[in-house]
Amino acid sequence: MFLALLALVALAGGAEAIKIAAVVAFGRSTNVSEVRRGLALDPDNAQLHHRLSQLYGDSLALSNLTERVAQARRATALNPNKSEYWLNLASACESIRDDACGDQSLQRALVLSPMAPLVWWVAGDHYLRTNQPEAALSCFSRLLELSPDYVPPVLALTFRVYGDPKVIFEKVVGGGSDARLALAYADFMSANNEFDAAHQAWSRVGSRGSAFTFAAIRPYLEQLLSHGRFQEAHAVWVELERRGTIAKPPDGGQGNLVFNGGFEQPPLGAGFDWRSQPSPYASLDFADPSAYEGARCLRVDFPVSQNVELEPVCQIIPVAPGRVYTLAAYLRTKDITSECGPRLRVVDPYCSDCLSVSTESTSGTTAWHSVKVSFTTGNQTQLVRVSVWRPRCRTFPMDISGSFWLDAVSLRAVVDTQ
Repeated sequence: MFLALLALVALAGGAEAIKIAAVVAFGRSTNVSEVRRGLALDPDNAQLHHRLSQLYGDSLALSNLTERVAQARRATALNPNKSEYWLNLASACESIRDDACGDQSLQRALVLSPMAPLVWWVAGDHYLRTNQPEAALSCFSRLLELSPDYVPPVLALTFRVYGDPKVIFEKVVGGGSDARLALAYADFMSANNEFDAAHQAWSRVGSRGSAFTFAAIRPYLEQLLSHGRFQEAHAVWVELERRGTIAKPPDGGQGNLVFNGGFEQPPLGAGFDWRSQPSPYASLDFADPSAYEGARCLRVDFPVSQNVELEPVCQIIPVAPGRVYTLAAYLRTKDITSECGPRLRVVDPYCSDCLSVSTESTSGTTAWHSVKVSFTTGNQTQLVRVSVWRPRCRTFPMDISGSFWLDAVSLRAVVDTQ
């Protein structure tokens, strides 16, 4: 008798397990009839009612939308502590234009999950669609406090809807109280040609003395440069140096316009520091210890013998128009095979016909030695690009391989003594 009872219990347990498995499977289905089969097995399963509501939401028929609301209400009644169900109910109510129901459901979701960014995003979006601008702005502001990952979509949405940078800055971004958000706003606005608004945000951050990293300001700085606003970009750069956000390199020297000309600190790869361009034909080491002076220098290796034009390293430098400058540096080489070896070049990036000069080519193996070239900027020149450059060669031997070292790079204005 006892063994028979155990067998019945086991059979009952197995049947229950099968039932649970079936309900779980029906709960993942994309078919309304299958989810209803699951509800026939377990009519008080909140997840199944929630799933059925979602599936009805894919239909535009009013009868199905009404049923969607009913199923969503049933899910929240069976399990009122799950914000996901309340979000679905809010969406369902909005689909039948029951804004009061939608508002109440969203408030319940926010109470249950006050730290969940997605809930604030859905709430802000809902309030925008239902013409509740103040509530929407408040939700988006809280969202950005919780998750900066939402900065791009929030700014894009609110700018498209409101079109007023000042409103967005004050009521969504927080008026500059959070430097990170204000600088992201400056980046977004400058990308959309709203440079006055971007400058306002940057000025507010600067006036508050807020701390921030170079990574936070870098996108805005690069936007200024890409849009040709060089003076503004340089003013930002100077302020970053003054604040210590950018460390001043120890090898600047009197009147040297090249930043980090001795490569004594890792380049930022942005702004007015050295930039590198990845290439399979040139590898870079900005911390090579065999320096001409100091502890570090730049080493460029040409590992693949090819006859290609290369410009692996460059720096943008503000200059004055109509002035004479001298570019100087120390370099050495080892086993450079091509007659068209690497050199330093200066060009006006916006008018190469106006200015394009270079130092002499260096080939073979050479010890550290000085190179220099003087030039006059054009009447419209505001900046120059100084780079390590290897042109495509037309004389034998043409392919380049070997190594090149560079140190103590300087660019100085020539003083007129007359």
